[in-house]
This record gives sequence, structure tokens and C-alpha cells, in this order.
Amino acid sequence: MTVHFYLVRHGQTQLNRWHRLQGITDSPLTNKGQRSARKLGQQLQHVRFAAAYTSDLDRTLKTAKLILQENIQPQIPIFQEPRLRELSFGEYEEGKNRQVLPHFLQQLGPLNIWKAMYHHHHAMELTNLFHTIDQTSQIEDAQQLSQRINYFMEDLGERYASRPTESNVLIVAHALILSVFIESLNGKVPRLLIKNAHVYRVDYDNSQFKLLAIPTSKLKEGKKD
Repeated sequence: MTVHFYLVRHGQTQLNRWHRLQGITDSPLTNKGQRSARKLGQQLQHVRFAAAYTSDLDRTLKTAKLILQENIQPQIPIFQEPRLRELSFGEYEEGKNRQVLPHFLQQLGPLNIWKAMYHHHHAMELTNLFHTIDQTSQIEDAQQLSQRINYFMEDLGERYASRPTESNVLIVAHALILSVFIESLNGKVPRLLIKNAHVYRVDYDNSQFKLLAIPTSKLKEGKKD
């Protein structure tokens, strides 16, 4: 049966607010981040989720809990999954955005950065830029990151597709890994990647993913079965 995945980026964190790179480094949600998670939960309150999956970083777990607190059936299992963890930014973890950019310009040149940002798959290109200048061997390239998230989503899709009825599954993860997954489905993401506490829906049917738009007016109802 069809599996309906609701892909959500975690709410705003302190490091997001301070405009610092945040990959495997964790940071608590801000008050704004908590409010936006609750608001999204209200919009999705009638979606009957079979389960929720988050990365093993606390900001995603907290976001999932806040979303589900607003749901008509809040007591569903939440599983933490390391394969949903964000890209590690290596030595650039917690670096200020305005300090990292000059280093990028020096190492890569403005033309390569411009090409990456305006590429159809700019999330993948951005991942590759970080991988290129990595001196720590900690940063995955786009293919590795895409394989990690796609293998997990395929495993999960097959697991729930074997059930006798359709399933709704909440996925709470991170900007870059979710953006790379959406681009792997030939979807488009914003220039600055998925916003905090924003949702995308991807259906899995007959071993195929399909990216669907979710109009705001439809969010209030959600899929009730």
C-alpha cells in the first residue's frame, strides 16, 4: 500500500538564530522554533501517523514531540535514526556564515560558488563544495549523502508498504539532507534550502517515490486515514 511521508526540517535553533553552521553539532530550539513546530503540528493535527522518525540529534526529536503534541493521536512511537543525521561540516561546524564564505571564495573562487548556488541541484552542489575543501575527511560528498538518505527511505518505504492499509509517517530531519533527498527526486528546494519547520510530502508506492506539493489550505485537513 501507499506510504505518505511528511518530511519536516526541525524548528529554529540557537545556532540557526546566530547564523552559524550546524551539522552534527546540536543546539536547543529557540522559542520561535518551538512555536513554529507547534503551529505545524496544528496544521497536521488530523493526519493519523503510524510512526515518527527523527535523526539522533535532539533538535529533531524535540520538534517531532512538539508536532505530535498537537495531533489527534499524540501517542505514537518515535524512533531515532542515525541515517537521518545532518551532513557533518567538519572543521566548519559552528562557524559563522559570514566567516565561512570568505574562506570559500579563497579556496574555490567566486565562479564555482555562483555555479553551485544557481545549479538545478544546488543542495547537492553545495554539499560537494564542502567536501572539496574538507581537510578532515569528515564531510560526505553529495553521492554519499544522497545514498544514505535514499537507502533509509527505501527501507522504510518497503516496511510500511507491506501493511494492509496506507500509512502516514512523519520524518523530522535537517535542511541539507532533506534538500538533497528532494533533489534526488528531481524536486526543487529554496535557494537557502528547506526552511525551519516546513513540510514536504513524498509518497512511496510500487517501490517508487513521488514528490507532492502540499497547499496550505490542504494542510489544515491532512490525510485522515
